[in-house]
Amino acid sequence: MTAPRDAGRAALREGEHGTSLRYRMMALARARPDVISLGRGDPDLDTPAPVIEGGLARFAARAPRDGPGPVRGLRSLREGIAERYARERGVAVDPATEIAITNGAQEGLFLAMLALVDPGDRVACQDPRYSSYDQAIGVAGGEIVPIPTGGDLPFHLDGGDLRQRARGSKVLVFVNPSNPTGSCVGRSGVRSIARAAAEIGLTVLSDEIYEDVVFGDEPFLSFLSAEGARERGVVLSGFSKAYAMTGFRVGYLIGPPAFIDAVEALKSTTSGSCPPFSQYAALAALEAEPDPRPAFLAVYARRRRALMRGFARVGIPHGPHGGGLFMWADISRWGMDAETFCYRLLDEAGVLMFPGNSFGERWRGWVRVSLLAPEAQIHEAMDRIGNFTSKLRP
Repeated sequence: MTAPRDAGRAALREGEHGTSLRYRMMALARARPDVISLGRGDPDLDTPAPVIEGGLARFAARAPRDGPGPVRGLRSLREGIAERYARERGVAVDPATEIAITNGAQEGLFLAMLALVDPGDRVACQDPRYSSYDQAIGVAGGEIVPIPTGGDLPFHLDGGDLRQRARGSKVLVFVNPSNPTGSCVGRSGVRSIARAAAEIGLTVLSDEIYEDVVFGDEPFLSFLSAEGARERGVVLSGFSKAYAMTGFRVGYLIGPPAFIDAVEALKSTTSGSCPPFSQYAALAALEAEPDPRPAFLAVYARRRRALMRGFARVGIPHGPHGGGLFMWADISRWGMDAETFCYRLLDEAGVLMFPGNSFGERWRGWVRVSLLAPEAQIHEAMDRIGNFTSKLRP
């Protein structure tokens, strides 16, 4: 068995490799004004004016003596999130005891891992996955148990995967829709995962930050909506993706009272409460009329179609895409690893995308491509990619 300290260090090393690789490529791209980025991870759309104006008005109206507010977040924002979950997800959440506001979903991820994972605990994760999960697991001293989702699978988990590969793990990190693949587990699949988690005894951290960027006719099912999930589920989400509020740094965790108490204790000794203005802006987002999310989704849907048509035109297959802000494309036909492909594409064609091995070492034949560029840039990027690949020998 791997020693707890060694397991945590291994997780940190793997996560840091992926993160540093992407940062190196972004630095190279910034040095060239002609680069089209299909690597961006945060929305490029403007934060809606009612969100900013509503946040400012609420902040100006607060009493100076209110200070930064409770560590677990403003009561009004927690109530707004609870109302949304009741209305849209059919889940009753107690805003006083089952919600904590965090400084972005990134902080929420690390707080959740520290609250759930003890040194040496095994944590099952989808493979491929975003490197921050590895880093958070490593900080907590956990050991990563990767669950491959490629091959004959549509790049997402199901209950059978867990029964085969996650036994002996304490926690499952379930990301739906997925970063980096863009796969989205449907309603029956979420229920299957909930049943398997109950059988195995897994606590499930369900990262649902992309829950409002889902394509197709089937409504998104939160893990907490599945039967029996409330007893063993924790949801991580936030406002950055759905409302184009990345810089505001407002995330949240929903979970059992004992878990939220542990998160609050950790947060009180690290970052304290989320800035009040950001929380008021998040509340304004929840109350905005009209709701900005459908308009944002329509923009992403057009970009998604442009990417799919572009991939078809240049002969690059991609994985099934059901949601989120990224697509997962197969470049293995050109016989070079993804890192070499992406560096050459950046240098010779001026297009940035990220190699699959920055999301897991076994994904050297894949690349992650972002929807977060205007359609005109996507069309131009695809022209450049086509010219680049036409010179390669399959």
